[in-house]
Amino acid sequence: MSNPKIFYHGDSTAIIKFGDKIDEDINILVHKFLESLVRGFSEYSSILDIYPTYNSIIIDYDPNKILYENIKEKINLINSEFDSSDNEKKHYKIIEIPVKYGGEFGPDLKRMSKALNITEKKIIQIHSSQKYRVHMIGFMPGFPYLGGLDKRISFPRLDEPRLAVPEGSVGIAGDQTGIYPFSSPGGWNIIGRTNLKLFDSKKNPPNLIISGSYIKFKIQND
Repeated sequence: MSNPKIFYHGDSTAIIKFGDKIDEDINILVHKFLESLVRGFSEYSSILDIYPTYNSIIIDYDPNKILYENIKEKINLINSEFDSSDNEKKHYKIIEIPVKYGGEFGPDLKRMSKALNITEKKIIQIHSSQKYRVHMIGFMPGFPYLGGLDKRISFPRLDEPRLAVPEGSVGIAGDQTGIYPFSSPGGWNIIGRTNLKLFDSKKNPPNLIISGSYIKFKIQND
């Protein structure tokens, strides 16, 4: 049994919160509990979607078919049977992401290097040496929010977001790193770019990277 907080959010959403920070152990617990929720609500046509964030789970439901009180009661029942001690990390295959760092592919790398007083080469080495957990998918289809960024290369968002960030751009914002699956506006510091397609609506599943898995960046020199 875990000890999450359950609360009402709007007229058709319930939130189950496990903490207030970005933390790998909390995120592992979130995904473990998510599995129990999906099984527990599998026969409920009133449940529209269940999905994780960094430290919580969101349940979207049809208020014309089910009341929040009934959902909360079911969550508490699932939680009473949930074994939070069984919190082992799944042995996900680590997805390798080839990245061309710096230059035209990483326009913010030089500025970060000067501000952090770390060479561009060292920033690249630090960024590509970590294994990152995919805490959640959000912002746009296929965008992975990654935990595990080394604090030495943590860097604030841009003061003014760009109107267009190229597809495949790898960025840093605060203590997070992520990859833009499509060209879009964005305020993250761009340090490189991958040619992998992260989202393809013609495939099943459409996401190359799924929430709860792990990735590692690989320096691509050619």
